[in-house]
This record gives sequence, structure tokens and C-alpha cells, in this order.
Amino acid sequence: MEWCDWIVGLYCLGCGVGLVAYWGARLVAHQVPLGDSVMRHHLAAEFFAAAALIAAGIATLADARAPGTLVTVGLGLGLLVYAAVQSPALYPQERLIRIGLWVLLALTVAVFALRAATL
Repeated sequence: MEWCDWIVGLYCLGCGVGLVAYWGARLVAHQVPLGDSVMRHHLAAEFFAAAALIAAGIATLADARAPGTLVTVGLGLGLLVYAAVQSPALYPQERLIRIGLWVLLALTVAVFALRAATL
């Protein structure tokens, strides 16, 4: 396994686990309006993205060049890009979260480019 595979695999794992931890902490602190159907759908999408990212990280560390791994990485990173672009509108009063989401977008695009460039 090459250095770029480690970066992609660990980034996917870290983001997937990070999503679960972030939303888990907000749920425990009762900071998620579960009565809002839009938020419930958003939450489901976030946990789906987390599962895809964790699967992509594990698959990359197991066999980075397998066709299924490449599809899983593309799916996971694509969902993360979507979340990073769509989510700032949910936090109009939380500037730090919005900045973090734009940084996440830049890093995710860089990791995706790394994966594509090193195949």
C-alpha cells in the first residue's frame, strides 16, 4: 500500500467517525430539532454518509485498488462534498461551523483529487 492510500483511507475513516461523533454529541445534548422532518431527513443522510465513509476507509486500507473500493470512496467523498456544500444554510448563526464546512469541502476535494491522480 502506498502513502496516498493511507491518506485516503484514514481521511475517510476519520470523517466517517467524526460525523457519527458530531451528530451523536448534538443528539445527546438535545441540540437537534427532531420534530422537524427536514432535520430528520438530513440526519439520516448524515449517518448514511458516515457509513459510506467508514466503509470506504476500511475498503481502502484492505485493498486500495479494488474496483469496489474506488466506487465506495467516490460515493463516500461525494456524499461528504454534498454535505459540506448544503449544510452551511442550516447554521446561519454559527459562523465557526460554516467556516469548518468550507474547510472540509476544500480538504475533501483535495483528497478526491489525490485518489484520482494516484490510481
